[in-house]
Amino acid sequence: MRKMCMRLVMILPLGLFFAVAIFAQTATSRITGTVVDPTGAVIQGAVVIARNEATGVEYKTTTTSAGTYALESLPVGSYTITVEYPGFRKYVGTNNVLTVGAPLVVNVTLEVGSPTEIVEVTGAYERIATTHAMLGGVVTRREVVELPLNGRNPLSLVILEPGLVQRTTGALGSGTHVFGSRDRAHNVTIDGIDANESSVPNPQNNVYRLNPDNVQEYRVVTHNATPEFGRNSGANVNIVTRSGTNEFHGDFFWFHRNTVLNANEWFNNAAGLERPTLLLHQFGASGGGPIVKNKTFFFASWQGNRIKQTMPITQSFGVPLVYTDTLKKQGIFRYFVPDPANPLILDGVIVTRNSPRLVDPITGALRPGVRMCATPTELGCIRTYNIFANDPAGIGPDPLMMEMLAKFPSPNTFNVGDGLNTAGFIWNPPSRFKGPHLMFRVDHKFDENNSVFGRLLLSDWDTREGDFLNARPSIFPGFAPLGEVSRESQGLALNYRRVISSRMVNEFTTGFSRFMFTFLLREANTKFGVEPPPYGQECFGDDSLSLVDTPFCNTPFTRRAVSTIQFIDNLSYMRGSHNVRTGINFRLYRHNDNRGVPGGFNMWPTIIFSQSVRPPTANTAPGVAAGFPGAPGINASDNVNLQQAIVELMGIPARVQQAFVADFKR
Repeated sequence: MRKMCMRLVMILPLGLFFAVAIFAQTATSRITGTVVDPTGAVIQGAVVIARNEATGVEYKTTTTSAGTYALESLPVGSYTITVEYPGFRKYVGTNNVLTVGAPLVVNVTLEVGSPTEIVEVTGAYERIATTHAMLGGVVTRREVVELPLNGRNPLSLVILEPGLVQRTTGALGSGTHVFGSRDRAHNVTIDGIDANESSVPNPQNNVYRLNPDNVQEYRVVTHNATPEFGRNSGANVNIVTRSGTNEFHGDFFWFHRNTVLNANEWFNNAAGLERPTLLLHQFGASGGGPIVKNKTFFFASWQGNRIKQTMPITQSFGVPLVYTDTLKKQGIFRYFVPDPANPLILDGVIVTRNSPRLVDPITGALRPGVRMCATPTELGCIRTYNIFANDPAGIGPDPLMMEMLAKFPSPNTFNVGDGLNTAGFIWNPPSRFKGPHLMFRVDHKFDENNSVFGRLLLSDWDTREGDFLNARPSIFPGFAPLGEVSRESQGLALNYRRVISSRMVNEFTTGFSRFMFTFLLREANTKFGVEPPPYGQECFGDDSLSLVDTPFCNTPFTRRAVSTIQFIDNLSYMRGSHNVRTGINFRLYRHNDNRGVPGGFNMWPTIIFSQSVRPPTANTAPGVAAGFPGAPGINASDNVNLQQAIVELMGIPARVQQAFVADFKR
């Protein structure tokens, strides 16, 4: 039994040692230092008081036998440090700025004299970090308020830290790398509580919709993190929310951006498109102050958002392809037949097949020197193939396909597609953003040994009429978007600081964070009264048509919900010149997915048209001995497009995809 106890005694210190490796990251910091006399001898028992200059709340301790002191788990802010000891003048040091996650060192030399005499010092804390070797920096309250922020997202300032590189947003991941780390290796906390979007943990995502009014400051650790910060290899971002002070402060705000203040984009001007719309309204109020002076404080902020914008479809989707009127309405497929003896040279290039170079890029008219063939055997010109007239069954085009395609616009740009049968349609599709962001915080000090704070975050951020970020806008005017997004989040933090003795302080933090993203796909179509046809599927899985794009998405919604319950405890103990600190951090994490496209497979019935699976030159109809005849002299690549146009216009399906959809609630 005694041997077992000895083993436990040996194991417990090891457990505490390993607990340091997961030291809890919170929104507080600490002030340390050494008190000496003019000869450099340490002073034991000196009374050290740190007074928060904004709230008037005081934190008290005494120096150890080594003359050192530590005030643990303090809220960030500016502090006045007072040191007293009989036989020495009173020391008062003001404007000692404590930032999140960075210990503040204030060393004091007491002068001999009467305690009624006061020595005042301003900002005497160490500017050089001597207690850690972390790389990174603090984005202060002043920077959050005064630096320009597009969209009022304070976390966009993280990219100003050395070592951070941001790529364009077109690639997968967050696009933000820290000293070469993966762009999904970041960790974000708000008041110590997890605030990560786990699938794509971009530090600028701002899942909980913080704004400049409710952020006090945040630290960005980029390298060589201490245990409390070292959860991820990328940026570790520790955010502190604002609290009330001994004075009442509040403001109302309205930020507005308007289309009339913007210039059009160069590419829009070149294509003859109007400038994109931008009508941004961000409005709200914030305020805080004392409930009981020097004891209880509150802070609250609310922001509303009403944003309407349009964006060139090339930036969110690409250039949608449509059939030219000649093919869509008359069934006439045009193809270029080269003349080897007299090659056609356009823009310094020999043309041997269909190409946008054959037509005017804006009107689609044939360019000078390009002509239609006068006879079926002529070379160096454009021949035609009448799909409807060559139907071996004599049925003609499929009425459902013709009805659908007739609703699509005619092309307005001919520098994509093959120029003769398919071309592009460009415009500025719309999108709207709306949703409130709310934060409420209360800080209270029961006595000099016990204090608490609580913070609540609530937000909604909904994207309507088109989801640009995920490449799901409205493809054509008058049609529903391919997708919309609903985002909601809640976050709670509760913190309790207990001074067990002048040498021991414990800080306990608990809370939860939850966000849910719902990606409306088929539902974004049906809410506008449109039932996406199974033969016009465009998003996820295989598209119904491959030559042109359609404005329909028949895929069921996808939802991602992440909840984290967290328990954090930090314990610090000081003896002599030694300061022992340890902590635990439990994160109970749950990630639920409802996917309408598991593994990229569309769960809804979809009709696929493919000339490679069901070529129209083969038997395509009951009672018909042969398929569509070939087109004499056509280029092999153009022939693939001809065959695909036949199966799409004639409604000849290659396969029907059908998945089993179960309702497990019944």
